[in-house]
Amino acid sequence: MGKYKRLPENYFKLTNPVVISVVCVGLYLLLMAWLDPENISPTFFGRVANLATWLGLEYNNAVKQIFLSTVAIHVGEMIASVYYCQKLKLNSTVTLAWMVQTLFLGIFSLWYLIWPKREIKEVPKSKETD
Repeated sequence: MGKYKRLPENYFKLTNPVVISVVCVGLYLLLMAWLDPENISPTFFGRVANLATWLGLEYNNAVKQIFLSTVAIHVGEMIASVYYCQKLKLNSTVTLAWMVQTLFLGIFSLWYLIWPKREIKEVPKSKETD
């Protein structure tokens, strides 16, 4: 952090909507494959629903372990996001937004806190005239 300029206290970057959709659908399918694999709609998910149903019926315990491990990892990443928000001195509202986004999206959100993009360009100083 030493060589970079300080970020504004309201620094927040929303993750790509395509990534948001894929991760949320993946988490939903894992949860449904574990808890209720027979009611995954092939109308919405196509062949992926068939795969999730089969995994849920044949390997329910493995799907449960994968889902719970994923949740545990995302909670750990959320805690890391709080650490990085405090390190970057972001305000509490933005910290809460980072926590929620990182809880659901994991590393795809945390990436912007670990390696924040320096989008604020330095304004060149104007020449002083005598």
